[in-house]
Amino acid sequence: MKPSLVTLLLMAGLIVPAFALDSLDRWASTIWAQPLSIPKDSTSVVLTREGTGMFRKASAKTAYTSNPDGTYTQDYCGPDETSNSVFLENGTLLSSTADNVKDERIYNVKFNPERRQAYFRTEVKGKESSTKTQQIKPDNIIMSEYVNLIRQAWRNGVRGGFVFKGLAPDGSMEIDMETCLIETNVPWKVSDQYEIPTDFKAAFPDSQTYVVADFSLGGMFSLMYNFHTYWIFRSTPSGLDYVGSFGGNPKKATYTFMTE
Repeated sequence: MKPSLVTLLLMAGLIVPAFALDSLDRWASTIWAQPLSIPKDSTSVVLTREGTGMFRKASAKTAYTSNPDGTYTQDYCGPDETSNSVFLENGTLLSSTADNVKDERIYNVKFNPERRQAYFRTEVKGKESSTKTQQIKPDNIIMSEYVNLIRQAWRNGVRGGFVFKGLAPDGSMEIDMETCLIETNVPWKVSDQYEIPTDFKAAFPDSQTYVVADFSLGGMFSLMYNFHTYWIFRSTPSGLDYVGSFGGNPKKATYTFMTE
């Protein structure tokens, strides 16, 4: 039986279903209007699933530095990537260099101060691969800003879910992205698609309240990559603090949780 025209249009992302999520561009200027508190330095455990009951264990460190001009720097060192990122006070990205050791790729991006334009430069195996200048829209997000996006959205009363346009690391394309926000006391139970390591469960006591940002791709990209990533935040009187994540391909899922 052939699929109906409506089904084909939905698959192609050409029409929007009745349950469409709100769009970031409607309130982007509002949520980014306030400064964010700079996170504390942290050490994390990173677990990668290698088979049933088998997880490869590594560690990651993130350090933050407040700069005299009001910006702050985030230095990350993990098992597969290191990065140096500079953020404005409101949590939006000013510049970033990410070195993906596994793929031998280095991604550089720099925004102009008004956030109307970004310059991308990519290296592959030590050689320049591409450069691109991209005009920036209100709902464009680089994934290194995602944690700050959730913190700002929640602080400004955004609940439920929303959609936005993510930019590929090399600036080559816009990607439809979706987020649903879930309040829970047991964050690893928001999905039944993943084998959850014992250490990961123990890192999130059910005596606390969490907000889980259920991240996925939308439109045509969801047909090619239909896995989710769940970003976990601890809810506090002053806002949300990022404390871990899990997701990706269930057979090769990655689980991250802070230890300090």
